[in-house]
Amino acid sequence: MNHAANSAHAVLAGIAIALLSGCATPVSPAPPWSSTVTTDPITGTKRCVVAAYDRVAGASYSRTGYLYPIIEFNSEFGLLVGVSSGGPIRFPVGDIVWRVDDRPYQELHMFNNPTHGSPPPGETAADMTSARIAETIKYAQKLAANAGATATVASGTEAAAMLDEMLAGGTLIYRANKPNAQFGLPTGHEQRVGQWTSDGLRPFPLDATFRQSVAQCRAAIDGKLGGDLPSKWRWV
Repeated sequence: MNHAANSAHAVLAGIAIALLSGCATPVSPAPPWSSTVTTDPITGTKRCVVAAYDRVAGASYSRTGYLYPIIEFNSEFGLLVGVSSGGPIRFPVGDIVWRVDDRPYQELHMFNNPTHGSPPPGETAADMTSARIAETIKYAQKLAANAGATATVASGTEAAAMLDEMLAGGTLIYRANKPNAQFGLPTGHEQRVGQWTSDGLRPFPLDATFRQSVAQCRAAIDGKLGGDLPSKWRWV
């Protein structure tokens, strides 16, 4: 009986030592930026997304209610640059104000997100006698399609120019654009820019991990980038 008890104590002691040793082993921090490649098993659409996630120890993750910068290489829509909501439950992003270093800020509008699919059945714009009615219906259809978008992005040549600016820059900040907060009593909303860190909000660093992740996505798409882009971003 004593031998069995001593053996059990020895096993427990060994487990405790192993756990303590594991806790003492330093964990490499997750990189500020990383890339993720996915392929839709039904449509075949291939995507490679560069993002700056939240980090803890060696893990990267996103949270519901927070916004994350993304650069997406999409075989259907081409190059996309903007902001996505995070977490398992995603909320609409709305319009965004975006700035690299001390350069002039840019506005990203939800309405300008790329869309796909066929318009609803019915009378087409070509059949309508009034161009104004046609434009109004077209606007309403696009607004409805983008109202619930959980990412707001630029595409085409605008996205290419933004990515060029980021590759040449050092830091990025952005926030949801709320025009009503630009006058009246201060709300503090305009100060909530950057990435949450243990030292508070800090600009997103456009560092070597950002450039490396962009290069990885560029290689992953391998000439299959869709959309209307300058030749330097098409790789064909």
